[in-house]
Amino acid sequence: MTPLQQGHAATLARVHDLDRAIANHTTWLARFNRQLICREEAATADLALDAHTRCRFGAWLYAEDEAGMRSDLADAAGLAEIEVTHRSMHDIARHLLTRQASGASLPGADYDAFTAIASRFRQLLRRLELDLMSRLGAVDSLTGVWNRQAVNLRLAEEIERMQRTHQPCAVCYADLDDFGRFNAAHGQRLGDAMLKAVAAFFTGHLRRYDSVFRIGGEEFLFCLPSSDIAQAGVLIDRLRVSLATHHFALEGLPLTITASFGVVALEPVFFIDETLERVERAQLIARAEGGNQVCVWRDEWERQPDPEHSTDNPTTRPPG
Repeated sequence: MTPLQQGHAATLARVHDLDRAIANHTTWLARFNRQLICREEAATADLALDAHTRCRFGAWLYAEDEAGMRSDLADAAGLAEIEVTHRSMHDIARHLLTRQASGASLPGADYDAFTAIASRFRQLLRRLELDLMSRLGAVDSLTGVWNRQAVNLRLAEEIERMQRTHQPCAVCYADLDDFGRFNAAHGQRLGDAMLKAVAAFFTGHLRRYDSVFRIGGEEFLFCLPSSDIAQAGVLIDRLRVSLATHHFALEGLPLTITASFGVVALEPVFFIDETLERVERAQLIARAEGGNQVCVWRDEWERQPDPEHSTDNPTTRPPG
């Protein structure tokens, strides 16, 4: 690895550490709201004066401090503000849980204060995440998802994780159907708006730990950790159906769009470029079969020079 590649790999590792910390925070937030709504007994850690250090996000935050990396992260975004906001959020949470445990009513204004600071906290985390990603030159300027430059780094990291944990991973290639016709009918400005909306749709409908990349004009790639190829096929087919039935409100118009998807297993025995070639070929089969379909890769296609025109595709999932 060159020094630049090493720096990119280190930054990418931090991005994914932050991703996991954010996912842990989301889990904590859901549990806290359940405790309030269902009047469940509060977790001991949430009632402690140092609750902000006991949650899993806090553990990550202060581990960064001990590792001597916080000054570097603080240059990327306002980590000091994240720390203050995180502590304040836990202080308000402790106040609400303590009142509930004592049988006292919960003032609406106090809960509103909690939701406001929790929302601010999430905004700060997103800003930090984007700032780290921008260091890689890995953010697509139009859609805000990762761009093609980040693909190899992310898949290389995932291959290393697979070799360490023996957990599977799948990769999906998505191409919007007839997007050239959409641009011709509605204009490039609305086309760009649709790309942004679709990228947000993919991000919102995939799992928190999945990665979304824009790798071409209307082409996207997904990295799906902890999913074997069969599980990924089911996940992506649900995504296909949701996309096809979704109405995007763009400039007052209820617009729809479909996509063709190819799915392959990420396998350490293949070079990343080979994996990308296979997943694109799977997507081409889905498109050749009429679009709005998911094609799950079959190993025997390695022996077929032109799978785009193959008619033996039982793993291609049709619309409906």
